[in-house]
Amino acid sequence: MKRAIVTTGGTGGHVFPALAVAAELRAMHPGLELLFVGGEGPEGKLARDANVEFRGLPVRGVLGRGLHSIPAIMRMGMSLVSALGIVRSFKPQVVAGFGGYAGFCPVLAAWMLGMRTAVHEQNSVPGATNRILGRLVDRVLVTYPDDTGAFPARKVVLTGNPVRTEISSVAGTDPSRVVPKRVLVLGGSQGAKAVNRVMVTAWPRLAASGLELWHQTGSSDYESVSHLYRGERSVRVEPFITDMAEAYAWADVVIGRAGASTLAELACAGKPSVLVPFPHATHDHQSVNASYLSNAGAAVVIAEKQLNAQVLADTILGLMGDAGRIREMGQAARSQARPQAARVIAEELTRLAA
Repeated sequence: MKRAIVTTGGTGGHVFPALAVAAELRAMHPGLELLFVGGEGPEGKLARDANVEFRGLPVRGVLGRGLHSIPAIMRMGMSLVSALGIVRSFKPQVVAGFGGYAGFCPVLAAWMLGMRTAVHEQNSVPGATNRILGRLVDRVLVTYPDDTGAFPARKVVLTGNPVRTEISSVAGTDPSRVVPKRVLVLGGSQGAKAVNRVMVTAWPRLAASGLELWHQTGSSDYESVSHLYRGERSVRVEPFITDMAEAYAWADVVIGRAGASTLAELACAGKPSVLVPFPHATHDHQSVNASYLSNAGAAVVIAEKQLNAQVLADTILGLMGDAGRIREMGQAARSQARPQAARVIAEELTRLAA
């Protein structure tokens, strides 16, 4: 393979899997010309930080936000025209979309130009973008079995969700840590206000039990949350954790949402978790995502409407008081891992490009 395009955008949950596959493609094909096409989210900086050339389209937000408004339709048209120009001039052998609003037009443009295409669906319930593209592309790569029948069965390949190599190498819960006490809170790259708020309220009780906390707040909540933790020596607060491998290796239990990338990372890192699915996710897909780890015995799921400081503190303290259960949950998480997902996807894209 000489040239390829990967495309997505919006959140780190979409971008990091795309970059993991990009890294595998580069390893498999020395000298590969690789282009990342995205929108106005964090993908531009993340791609450039990974030394991947980036081209932006005039899109932002998610597919379900204001799609029927005239401005949204105009931006979609502008993006398609731009994508057609980018794809035509770059001449990729394959274009791979990783979901999200920003990934729609480049894949559609490649299909219109008769090029080989693929999409990766990371969630258990496919989003609208991939539901449309899945009927057009050559291959549909999925994290979970397509139980909904959203895609033509002949196109579907079960791959898992790509995870960064450094996270796949995390060894799981340290068996020498007889008394678990480290809690990692992840709101996702954009934070989770409900989880942040309840965690701060629950913290005095957790602190009294001798726990340590590493809390990723998201940029919008960082100032307010860090202010509420002021003076707490056993708390580390950051808007965004860059070295997630270090964070997972440190943690005994992880608290977070149930985005597909987070769940794939938890599985590969072998970490027990308390999951609070985002209730407004399209088709409530985060609840369905979470059920895979919960049913395996790797996670405790709390609906956001049931989340309060007492429930969260009781759940965390109950887990921390049972080291055996912590180990069993970590092993169950690891049993769900697909650490080679990025490699499998890169191999599928290589076959398409041949």
